[in-house]
Amino acid sequence: MATLVHAALAVRKTTRSYYGVAAAIVVAGACVAGVFEGAIEDPRPWPIALGMTWLAAFATRATVRFRDQERGRTNLRADIELSLLLLAAVHAVVQLGGGITGEFYPLVYVLVACVAAFADKAVGTALVLAAVLFEAVLFFGTEHRTDPKAFAFHTVFVVFFGILNLLFTRAEIARVREHSRRERDAERRRVEEESRIFRLVSAPTAGAQKDDERLLRSSLAEVHNALYHTLELLKRSLELNTCVLLFLDESRSSLSIVELVTSSDEVGRGPFVVGAGAVGAVASRGTVMNLEHIKPGYRGLCYYDGPTTVRAFLGVPVMEGANIVGALCADRTDDRPFTPREEELVKLAAKQIVRITENERIFVQLEQSKHEQHTLYQASQALGAALTEDQVLDAGMDAIRDVTAFDFAAITLYDAKKRQHAVRRVEGDGANAFSNFTFSDNNSLTAMAVKNAHYLPYRGEFDPRQQVVFTKRSNLTGMQSLLIVPLVVREAAMGAIVLAARKPAAFGATVRPTLQVIANHLGVSLANAAAVRRLEEMATTDGLTGCLNKRAFLEELDAKMRSAERFGRTLSLIVTDIDHFKSVNDTYGHATGDVVIRELGQILKRVKRETDIVARFGGEEFCVLCEETDTEGAVLLAERIREELGKMAFTTEMGTLTVTCSLGVATYPESASSSAELFESADKALYAAKNSGRNRVCA
Repeated sequence: MATLVHAALAVRKTTRSYYGVAAAIVVAGACVAGVFEGAIEDPRPWPIALGMTWLAAFATRATVRFRDQERGRTNLRADIELSLLLLAAVHAVVQLGGGITGEFYPLVYVLVACVAAFADKAVGTALVLAAVLFEAVLFFGTEHRTDPKAFAFHTVFVVFFGILNLLFTRAEIARVREHSRRERDAERRRVEEESRIFRLVSAPTAGAQKDDERLLRSSLAEVHNALYHTLELLKRSLELNTCVLLFLDESRSSLSIVELVTSSDEVGRGPFVVGAGAVGAVASRGTVMNLEHIKPGYRGLCYYDGPTTVRAFLGVPVMEGANIVGALCADRTDDRPFTPREEELVKLAAKQIVRITENERIFVQLEQSKHEQHTLYQASQALGAALTEDQVLDAGMDAIRDVTAFDFAAITLYDAKKRQHAVRRVEGDGANAFSNFTFSDNNSLTAMAVKNAHYLPYRGEFDPRQQVVFTKRSNLTGMQSLLIVPLVVREAAMGAIVLAARKPAAFGATVRPTLQVIANHLGVSLANAAAVRRLEEMATTDGLTGCLNKRAFLEELDAKMRSAERFGRTLSLIVTDIDHFKSVNDTYGHATGDVVIRELGQILKRVKRETDIVARFGGEEFCVLCEETDTEGAVLLAERIREELGKMAFTTEMGTLTVTCSLGVATYPESASSSAELFESADKALYAAKNSGRNRVCA
């Protein structure tokens, strides 16, 4: 009976998994049988029914495919199923239009071209092969054609369209994607560079959170807007040719234009080396440069390409405290020197520029602090609400994902008794290789971080040739940044968060403190989950045998009985009791009695099926609850239990001890109509077994 149930479940699972393939085969078989021939002139119910079946299968598989795509997962099987469904549908349409030589046949070429262009290479290849084989069956079988040249002609075109789109269309799509990726990277680099120039924040890591990127872009737009209006006001009020703001880079060796207002077409793009010219003197030495009567062709203004016609120049350093951060430059093409009043006005504009950047910097820091506090609050709420270890680990991974970007992330737990680390959650590049991965307490960075309860490595840099994350044989590759934060609970680490990224300096000083807070919350939540699990085990499990206790078993019995009543299933109960157990305790002692009880519990757990429930009901009495099992099956299981216990030999100080057991079996609905009646019937059967000589099974 159990074998039949498992077989039925396996068939149902397989049917659900390959529903799309089955529907494609049905429609294809209908095409081979010629069901769709002449269906337009002579409507019949079969083509309509097949069409509805195809539509349901296609909608189901497409929903699964799009759901996986939204989650970022690839589903090659779903792609193949959708392609086969489309191929079967296209040939059904072709057959409606008159067959392979009909006017609808080019739809096959269109389908092959589209799938080869946009689907995975394996899917495109599988579709081409399926199209050729299917057409061979239709050509020579269904339509009974004998000209191999026509079939060869169609085959060549199918393969040609597949290869053509596989090579050229996919190449063009790849080119467009690469171009878009480069544009996005260039824009991201521009945002990062300007963020560093204005010191709004440290440069965001690759794939940084969208909220941070939006905040940076918004802040940069505000800064540029304010700077542009400041320079435009200077240009109009002082009648300038060019008014330009240049900032030093981090190395202070080059200048970049951050805002510009000009009437000239000869301004360069930059960056410009800090040289010995007028602009270089302003930016490097903080000197105010006011040049008069400049000769035509002067090359000392680096922001112009080549010689200029500028006749008057004024450069003012932009200072933040005692530090030079850039230069504000103004020039005229008419020979009219800058007056002291105009020079003072440009100095005031330079101070206004500093105030603009400082105000925006404070705003960004406040927004990021608010976002960080909101993230920590959400993480704390999620971790506090999680009761099981799996829920805590999922909440912890979500929190890490909100805090920083990474290419690899793992959460490990440490078993101090076994001196062993285990990877309990992992995602990112190479995650499959580390799923359920365990390693000993070695000299790896993860083990050292847990042992010292301190983050590693100190600079956040990773060199796989010299550093080991888990083990030498199973180390991370292709990563340049690494951060391992221990999960500290009461000054002892119980595991670690391991993060890695391909980009260098991905985990800066702003990320690490937040991750440490997350790690502390995660460690406490894991400790709480372990305590909850132990309490649940103590409340539901017998301490001696590890089986369910009486209270938990009665709850399971009521639940299984309700399920059996609802779905019309059988439910069997086995009650067993060790024969003459009082004499065992009296003769060999209670310690030996506990050994016998424990061994019977192990036998019951060993011989039961996966869906069966074993409980110690009290003393030496045990119960086994068997779903979808009739009396015959339950009796067979009970006999096996009796035989297994009878073969056991217990060594004691008084010699070898063997024991037997009696068992009673009852089945719903044959023997009872409720859980109470089922237990009472099984108990009566047990006493019948004892009264008839013990060491036997009665039903």
